[in-house]
Amino acid sequence: MTAPSSAAPWPSPARAWFVVAVLSIANLFSFLDRTVLNLLVAPIKADLLLTDTQIGLLQGAAFGVFYTLMILPFGWVADNGNRVRLVGLGLAFWSIMTAMCGLAGSFTELFLARIGVGFGEATLAAAGASIISDYFTAKSRTLPLSVLTMVASTGAGVALMAGGLVGGAVMQSSAMTVPLLGDLKPWQVVFLSVGLPGLVWSLLFLLVREPERREVAADAATWAELFKFVRTRFAVIGLHFGGYCFYNTFGYGAAGWLPVYFMRAHGWSLTDVGLRYGLVYFIFAIVGGLAGGAVAKMFMAQGRANANLLAIAVGNGLTVFPAVLTTQMPDGWLSLALAAPLIILLVFPSGPSLATIQEITPNRLRGRMTALYYAVTNLVGISLGALLIGLLTDYVFRDEMAVGSSISLAGLLLCPTGAFIIYLAARARLKLEKAGA
Repeated sequence: MTAPSSAAPWPSPARAWFVVAVLSIANLFSFLDRTVLNLLVAPIKADLLLTDTQIGLLQGAAFGVFYTLMILPFGWVADNGNRVRLVGLGLAFWSIMTAMCGLAGSFTELFLARIGVGFGEATLAAAGASIISDYFTAKSRTLPLSVLTMVASTGAGVALMAGGLVGGAVMQSSAMTVPLLGDLKPWQVVFLSVGLPGLVWSLLFLLVREPERREVAADAATWAELFKFVRTRFAVIGLHFGGYCFYNTFGYGAAGWLPVYFMRAHGWSLTDVGLRYGLVYFIFAIVGGLAGGAVAKMFMAQGRANANLLAIAVGNGLTVFPAVLTTQMPDGWLSLALAAPLIILLVFPSGPSLATIQEITPNRLRGRMTALYYAVTNLVGISLGALLIGLLTDYVFRDEMAVGSSISLAGLLLCPTGAFIIYLAARARLKLEKAGA
């Protein structure tokens, strides 16, 4: 149930789309700031004397734990306070923390700065879609929301290309003297270069008005009601979330270490990796998103009630092939060619997975169920993905040049396991349908 919408007139299309542009560019900055570390592994590791395990912690847990956990409380703030101010302050904070990564002189300092990046970026994840939903009518908000989420799907590719260009230009120089900061290594200057523009962009949020809240729930659901619902559907929800955690763990791990693999195994420069791999990621992430929806739609046309979960299972099962083979090629261009189907299959399940939640969850619980889904699957995937591959490199293969084998082994272990668990969730979904629940 919802209360009547506000009687206030809707903002003009020009103002509404200005807000979409401001939020979308902020989202792009968030991907650049969180992923630029993946391009700087070699100089950071050398200067700070780190292991691959420590790099995995910086890529994953340092950012991911606080990013995931803070989405829930920031979601509450977004529901009860000024969302525009929340995101604007969040953007300024994570931009400063990205710049602070460039001032780190130890693993601990860099770890704390990465926590700050995750803390700040959680504000946009919690409030961005809510702001847009109150700038557009229900019939017209799909496109602007798609623009925001498209940046999420392709932002990593754009971030890699931008990071490659900036990093390549800076890394060619020796230590640089920065006023008030003294002599800085090139990788430190890269962090400052990508962090500070976001701080400038945050000033644009001063021009964004907090929109009138519309379609306000008259009897909002409680967390207790949500957890009661989860218990009654745990055969589907538990297996769905659990299987997706395996997918997310490999996906985030591969995303973090593939740039390093191209540099170590094939001698590509930072700019080479950013432009080549980044462009491939940008193009094929779009293909993967469309393919996932198309396969789920095909299963639906066959009358399968578990179409979305079945599509996820198929995608995860097929992922094992490029996951294992991409990093076993003797030539970098062959590896890049196999990275294309890998990226397609890594993005493939995203739409069907969210659709599964919507179809089995009552309307009044969907927002919180989606938040719970992101909290569980991202907490596991972001925190463990990069760390797992770092651990395999350090303690199983004991050779940093074997990072490609670590990625392959992780794919061999995680992808089929996730596919099987999701298949069990699909079977449980059929039973639920037959029971009329």
